[in-house]
Amino acid sequence: MGSFEIISIFLIVLLFPSFHPKGGASASAEEAAALLKWKARFQNQNNGLLTSWNLQSMNASNSSNLPCTWAGISCINGSVNRLNLSAWGIKGSLYDFPLLSLPNLEYLDLSLNQFFGSIPRQIGNLSKLIYLDFSVNELSQEIPPEICNLRNLIYLALVRNQLSGPIPPEIGTMYNIVDIYLEFNNLTGSIPASFGNLNRLVNLYLFHNHLSGPIPRAIGNLISLQFLDLSQNYLTGSIPESLGNLTNLIHLYLFDNRLSGSIPKNLGDLKFLTLMELGENQLNGSIPVSIGNLSNLERLYLLKNQFSGTIPQELGNLKKLLVLELDQNQLSGPLPELLCQNGTLQNITVSENMLTGPIPGSLKNCSSLIRTRFNGNHFHGNLPQQQRILWGTLQQLGKMQNLENPDGCK
Repeated sequence: MGSFEIISIFLIVLLFPSFHPKGGASASAEEAAALLKWKARFQNQNNGLLTSWNLQSMNASNSSNLPCTWAGISCINGSVNRLNLSAWGIKGSLYDFPLLSLPNLEYLDLSLNQFFGSIPRQIGNLSKLIYLDFSVNELSQEIPPEICNLRNLIYLALVRNQLSGPIPPEIGTMYNIVDIYLEFNNLTGSIPASFGNLNRLVNLYLFHNHLSGPIPRAIGNLISLQFLDLSQNYLTGSIPESLGNLTNLIHLYLFDNRLSGSIPKNLGDLKFLTLMELGENQLNGSIPVSIGNLSNLERLYLLKNQFSGTIPQELGNLKKLLVLELDQNQLSGPLPELLCQNGTLQNITVSENMLTGPIPGSLKNCSSLIRTRFNGNHFHGNLPQQQRILWGTLQQLGKMQNLENPDGCK
């Protein structure tokens, strides 16, 4: 920052020391000065998106518009309430952010930049904040517990950073929160049971971290929850029966953990569920018959577990089912007779089990079917010629990868 601009910042604050109509010129001057000081710390000063961040409008008839006319900034009554610098290519630190100079900030989006270092504890001073997005940056160290002082926050996204340490248990005091996205970090420790206090929560994404321990039963208290993704962690123990209370749930992702025990039967009560992905765990026992009650289910992934017994005939009741993956279990007996009775099934993979019997007629007549894996079982009979032709055509077009023999039968 040049000497002229430093002098200009001083003058704009000095010129309006006591003018306070609705947070007017003096508030604007202070906020403008603080934002310019932050900008001066950026490591890439030649960012064209920030060219409007200057004091040239001091010569205008209404200098109180600063910084409200700058790119990425919106104001209410002359005070900054929205700051959206998403994907501006900024490289810098949040420690220089004017956390104490923007008291009316409600919306803050700094995603898709190169902000590094830790999240300052002073973040908790932005008491009016409703929306906070620091996703896809280079932030590290722990999530400060002070972030949980943002009691008006509705949306929190810290996706794809390098954050580590535990999730602050104080997160359970953010009673207005609707969306929490903490995926693709290095978070450790257990999932706080205090999440169960957040009865307005709709989206909870914690996948691809290093979280361990059991899934808290209190998660079952989240009566508004529609999307739950705890996959790709190190979670242990059984799937809590309390998840059957999540009657608004649409997607359930628990794959690639170390979960054991059986699938709770009451998961079959989740009438809005369209996707259940429980693969790559250590789950055992039989597949519950109640899964056949999930009338909206489109995708069911139970592969790479230790399930045994027969595949419930009730899965044939799933009229909207598109994908069924049961590979690498210990399942036996025949395939359900009525799979694909409505002509919607596109993908069925049941390889490396102990299944027997013929291929059901509903599969032989399934015109929608484009991907199958039956190998590693004891089936007899073949899929019809038109499905083998379709499989070969798709393979030649390169639209499908890692395809097995479409029959997989003996």
